Formats: sequence, C-alpha cells, structure tokens
Amino acid sequence: MARYVALIIAFLCFTTPSKLIAETGLSGESIKATIQNTLNLNNISASPVINGKKLFPKCENNLIINPFQKDWKTVSVKCDGKTPWKIIVRNKFFASLEAGEKASATALNNNKKRQKFGEVKVGAIKRSIRRGDVIMPTDVIEIGIPFNKATDIFPNYADLIGRRAKTTIKALTPIFSRQLETNFMIEEDMQVTIIHHGKHISVKMDGVALENGQYGDWINVKNTTSGRIILAKVVAEKKVTI
Repeated sequence: MARYVALIIAFLCFTTPSKLIAETGLSGESIKATIQNTLNLNNISASPVINGKKLFPKCENNLIINPFQKDWKTVSVKCDGKTPWKIIVRNKFFASLEAGEKASATALNNNKKRQKFGEVKVGAIKRSIRRGDVIMPTDVIEIGIPFNKATDIFPNYADLIGRRAKTTIKALTPIFSRQLETNFMIEEDMQVTIIHHGKHISVKMDGVALENGQYGDWINVKNTTSGRIILAKVVAEKKVTI
C-alpha cells in the first residue's frame, strides 16, 4: 500500500502547476538582501554575488549566515528544518572604501599571521587527477603553504568543486586558477534526467535544462511530460534531483 501512495505523491509532485514554485521558492534577491544585512551588521563593506532571479528551496526558519572560513570573502547560507539545505556565496569587496586604511589593516594582519603561522590554508585535492577530470566534493582538502606562494590559488577549497582540470594535477599540492576551467555539467536546452527520491521509491522523469549549471548548482528545469518548471540540483552529467 505504501508503495502505491509513494507513486501517487511522486506523480502529483511532477504535475502540480508551475506557479507554485513562485509561492514556495526563495529568490536569490531575497537571499542577497539577507546576506547584505548580515554584512552591514558586521561592518563589512562588500556585496553578495548571487543571481537574484534564481529560485532556491523555501526555508521554514530564518536563514543562518556565517563566514565560510573565518573571513567574509565567502559566506555559508544555511537553512535548518525538515528539508535543510546549504549554499556558498562569494562577496565582492568595495575597493574604493577607505583603501589606504584597509590596506594598512590588511598588511598588519598579514604580518601577524606570518609571525604566528608562516603559512596560509588553500584548496587542494586528495588524489591526483588528469586533464578533463571533474573535481568532486570527496576530492577536496585543505593544505598549508607559505604566504609568499599564496597567489593565483583558491583560498576556499569549496570553490574547486565542479571545476574541470585543464592539465594533470598532483595530489596534496596547491591548485592554481589557471589549471582549472568552469565545468557546466548541464547546459541550457540540454536533455536531462530528473530524479525524485521518495521514502519507498525513486522516480525518474525526462526534462530540459533552462540554464547552465555546475555540480551542486540549483537550476530551473522543465518537466517534459507535465510542462512544469521545477527547481533541481545538479548532481552529475545530465542528471538533477529534486
């Protein structure tokens, strides 16, 4: 009996009118405003870089905004509740705001770090990868390198996820931006498989991507059968989940 109930629920999930997305989704503009408010409260002169038109799953509770790695270059946006989710958002700092005072403070802070630690944490990978390989969440790791070598690198290892290697990269070595390229596992107008995992059964449907997406991105996808536009997460080449 439970199997049939699950099938009915899954069917209804794919045939509900598309305008419900607008009623239950959370816009990127709303998330941006929440992040901006947190930055202002902490006297951080920066602006969140996020697509205001993109929709994210609705959050029953207040969003939790925290610096991702002890600074505000990136922040984690977390939703707790029955269907929790989390995204990482970059912040763009304003170069024109008290540049001299900010530069002095940064230099002083860096000097203190050099004296105390002599290194900085950067993104790396656990295993060696070849040209064309895509970096997955299980691959990334954080390592320490000297401050004077910390250029053209990824301070936040999460920024490595979903990117494709341009060349062979050894394990446990700093990864430079020139070694990677943006990898869209899904491109606009691409035929994709939509996967819905129920409690007792998984349902697969055909769909069409309405925008590009890297691993872990939430993108809009059109259900080919019902015509409904849904928000789905990129999990693999030509595959999304809801």
